[in-house]
Amino acid sequence: MDPPQTPEVPLGALHEAQSLDGSEKRKRQPRNSACQACATLKMKCVPGPVVGKCERCYRMSRDCTATIPKARKRRSLDGDSQASPSHVKASSVPKNALEPGALPAPSHQYGGAVQRQHDLSHTDTKTYPKLLAQRLGIEDSVKDLLHDLDFNYIRTRLIAFRQLTIHFPLYCLQPDASVVDMATDRPLTTVAICTVTSSAHPDTQARLAQAFRHALSATVIMRGERSMDLLQGLMIFLAWHHNYMAKQQIHQMLYLLAGMAADLGLYRQPYRTDALNIAVALEQDRAFLGCYYLCCGLSVMGFDKPSPLRWTDNLRRCADRLAISSSHPQDSTLVGIIELVRAIDDLQDTLRSAAETKRPSHPAYIDLQTKATTHRLSALKREHPELGSTLAYAAATLHLHHRLLRATTSTPEPTTLIQTACLIKEYTDDLLARPPILLHHLAILDWTNLLEIILLLSRISSAPLPKTTAGGWETGALASMLQPENILDALYAHMAAAPVGEPLAPRHEGLLVWFRGVCEGVKKRILRERAGGAGAMGRHEAAYEGGRILGVNGQAAQQGRFRPVNEAFGVEVVGSRVAEEQGLKFDDAFSLFEGGLLDERFWRDFLAP
Repeated sequence: MDPPQTPEVPLGALHEAQSLDGSEKRKRQPRNSACQACATLKMKCVPGPVVGKCERCYRMSRDCTATIPKARKRRSLDGDSQASPSHVKASSVPKNALEPGALPAPSHQYGGAVQRQHDLSHTDTKTYPKLLAQRLGIEDSVKDLLHDLDFNYIRTRLIAFRQLTIHFPLYCLQPDASVVDMATDRPLTTVAICTVTSSAHPDTQARLAQAFRHALSATVIMRGERSMDLLQGLMIFLAWHHNYMAKQQIHQMLYLLAGMAADLGLYRQPYRTDALNIAVALEQDRAFLGCYYLCCGLSVMGFDKPSPLRWTDNLRRCADRLAISSSHPQDSTLVGIIELVRAIDDLQDTLRSAAETKRPSHPAYIDLQTKATTHRLSALKREHPELGSTLAYAAATLHLHHRLLRATTSTPEPTTLIQTACLIKEYTDDLLARPPILLHHLAILDWTNLLEIILLLSRISSAPLPKTTAGGWETGALASMLQPENILDALYAHMAAAPVGEPLAPRHEGLLVWFRGVCEGVKKRILRERAGGAGAMGRHEAAYEGGRILGVNGQAAQQGRFRPVNEAFGVEVVGSRVAEEQGLKFDDAFSLFEGGLLDERFWRDFLAP
């Protein structure tokens, strides 16, 4: 049998066929051969069995769209860089983007179409303010407030915010969060982060705070939107609210935050085991804990009012899941911190309900409840040893002592004063041992605790002691442990010693000036009370005595006052009103605390000359 003969092919035809195959190959595989889906996943784009679709898009039954090359910039004669229009196809831009004034539908998911409407491929672009304004849906008159938010500014603020999360670990940026993703997917959170971290630029911070309030009202009040972006942005804005708000308007925003958390269903969010949703579930758990921490802590310690967000068992489960995940270095302390705030809130509710139901509110009852809460905090410290090294635990213990002293209708006992003085000394020593920049970066609840301790320091330093036969050792012990002038000067000097010019750890000069005014006002108040001498102490003792004698019906009856038949036994008679009727001024610092530390009227009255 003859061997098979190979047909002869002309050499020119062979070269022509190879050139056609090469041209078709180049046509099928352009310079950027990956499609948009594979490029987003950063996976290799392999041609599939169907022409025009890669293997992945064919398997997923979706359109396979080629990647659009980035617009190249050309240097013009005037030095400005302009994008070359030859690399951008008109079909790649949505039709509504070509219409003037057209806005996309309000959505807080990843907006690839929105990104293609703006030039986000270069760091010197000025389109980020326009992108944020468009995503937030704010008016044209407010867009000028965002003109500082270019690419480099947002990137620097995101890096600086990662340094602040140690003071408020209830919101954490994702490790792979980029400027483009944050501006398109989380616009309000981006504005809130830039506002918080712009303390080194007061003018910019004031403009961004105003822009945030306009965007919040436009999205939540006007359009009625609810999303995690709005919730987390408001939570971040409130967490450092004292840095850029001259007039504190926090309590009404806390109710908005609690209502938004309820609308999103975070209080009943079940834990999902799907691997794709674990990150989303942990983010929702962290946001729910942040809402409770701010609503409960600020309402009780900042305003002395009921919390707009009540405790649910899901809060403990959220804290346990975050502690197990350990996605943030401070997650191990979240369980103890949340239980700490819950204990303080339970005490406040117990005392408030007793007052509303007209039960006997004798100081012994308040003393019993306060000591029970103190034992509860000690049990928490044994259960969570890492809680003892935090400033929050020491501040909560001092808050209980302050609450007990406020309820005292007679001269405070020397033992209580000395215990409080020891706790104040430990707290201030711990604070002075930490870096100076800490006082500039404290979250609002820690800042409120610091102000409460300063007021407690001023009251303890000038509190009248009972006359005993112990030789006055109590007065000497208090004087040796507490030197209020030195402590206040040391706190201000420590805050002023923070480094200047650090872009990632900026100082807050406005907050430093305000803190200096508070320290000077407290020192002047202490000097006035000391200069009053026995007369001032006598007025305090007379006011205390008036409250003790006329405060409870059973004791008032001994002075000849009869209880009406329709009046419940144990109703208090306000000691300050009785003192004023007798011509006395009941200006004790414990009584002035009733309005709350974040109430502007409190500081106006307390620091008044």
